[in-house]
Amino acid sequence: MTHQSPKTNSQQSPSDISSSKSNHISTYNPQQYWTEQGKTYKEQFRYNKDFRLQEQMLIDYLKRIFPLSSSLTVLELGCGFGRITKLLLLNFPNIKEYLAVDLSQHQIENAKEYVRPQEIIIKKKEEKANPDIKFLVSDIQSLQVDKKYDLVIASEVLMHVLPSEINEVICKLVNLSNKHIVNIDWYEKQIPKRVAPHNFIHIYEEIYKNIPSITLVNRIPIEKKKGWLSSKIDAKQSIFHALK
Repeated sequence: MTHQSPKTNSQQSPSDISSSKSNHISTYNPQQYWTEQGKTYKEQFRYNKDFRLQEQMLIDYLKRIFPLSSSLTVLELGCGFGRITKLLLLNFPNIKEYLAVDLSQHQIENAKEYVRPQEIIIKKKEEKANPDIKFLVSDIQSLQVDKKYDLVIASEVLMHVLPSEINEVICKLVNLSNKHIVNIDWYEKQIPKRVAPHNFIHIYEEIYKNIPSITLVNRIPIEKKKGWLSSKIDAKQSIFHALK
């Protein structure tokens, strides 16, 4: 059974019904679902204001955590076509090593194409050696690496993990990290009555806090309050940051 996936289908909100079958969990096989979705996900993806706010808040938050003067190693799980991969490489020239993992071979090929040209831009802009960027096809539970990373990140991935497996998966993320674990996922305090079979709201803060090596957990809602010239944006997502 796989645990890691590309992102939510861009044409659906988390609470959309994506199956006519009645049972939420029994209709959903993560391995089959995301392998199939990976074939067309990049072509179907539509960038919108929620993604823009998500990226802005993520980068602003990470820049407060990681000084640009020190080198950084990153492991991204569920990289999809490389949207977050490219975002981090653009904003953190101090990244010296980046491993991007996804269960979909199609998504990994998309990510290689989407991210590789960025290496030249980074090199010209910073006048330093390119970061060591690697791509790997694997689900989270099967992933085998011989080191730990400064930052382990998963964007819109854990929300697709089955409830029966989420504790084990989060423990795996924690074990792969030197200190920082960040996940960005759908989160609402009130679970909608109508939920797509591949989406779940997990109690991330409680799960993290139950892991002995975790010392602190933060949740940052991805939302923007209404201003004089702008309306309120609520992506119904949160950034979860656990520290060892």
